[in-house]
Amino acid sequence: MKKYFVIFFFTCSLSIVAQQDRIGISVGATNYVTNTDLLFSKSSTGYTFGVFATKEFNERSALFIEINYNSHFVKFIGRENELAIPEDIKFKLERISIPFSYNYSYLLLDEFKFGLNVGPSFEFYHDYKLTDESKEDYLLDPFLIPAQDLRFDTLSDDNTISFNMLILFGLNVQYKENFMASFRYYYGITNTYRRSPFYSTVVETSGKDSYFSFITTYLF
Repeated sequence: MKKYFVIFFFTCSLSIVAQQDRIGISVGATNYVTNTDLLFSKSSTGYTFGVFATKEFNERSALFIEINYNSHFVKFIGRENELAIPEDIKFKLERISIPFSYNYSYLLLDEFKFGLNVGPSFEFYHDYKLTDESKEDYLLDPFLIPAQDLRFDTLSDDNTISFNMLILFGLNVQYKENFMASFRYYYGITNTYRRSPFYSTVVETSGKDSYFSFITTYLF
C-alpha cells in the first residue's frame, strides 16, 4: 500500500477519534500466532498501547474506534548454519493497527457492563526485526530462510508498506464510566506473507497470522 495513502487513512482515523463522545488511552499485552508452513515458530508475549474512542448509541450499543501501536514478539526456530543445532531466535514485529468494532453490552449489573464486540482491524507495516542483530545471517527452519529476509517492508523497493486486515472478536467488561478491560482474538483475513522476498517450490508462500490481546482502557 502506498505510503501517502496510509498517512491519509491514519489522519482520517485520528479525525474520527477526535469527534467521538469519549476518548481514552489503552495499554495491554499481545500474543502473536503465525500460521504458515514456511517457518517453525513459538509465540511470545508482546505489548500494545494507543488511543481509544467510543460513540455511544444507547445504554447497550456503541462503536469503538482505536489507533494502536503493537509490538509483537515471536520466536522462530533457526540455526547458525545448515549443520548447527537448532535454537530459538527472537524477533520483534511492529505494527500500527486501526480497529473499528461494534460493541453490545449484553449484561448490565450494578456498575458493571459486560459486552461483546466484533469488527475489522486494519493493520499497517510488517517488519520482523531480530532482537539480537548478530544473528542476521542465521537460517530459519525448515527451509533455511535467511533471518534478515523477514524484513518485508525494509527490503521492499516499491515505496509501499504492508497492509493486512483482520477480524476481531472480543469480550469486555466496563466498570463505572472510566475503566474497561478487554480480551480479543484477531483473526487474519489477508495473506501476511505475500510481500515476502523468499520463495519455496515445496510449499506455498502464504499464511494468515492471528493474535490475542488483553487490554485495559481508561476513559476520560
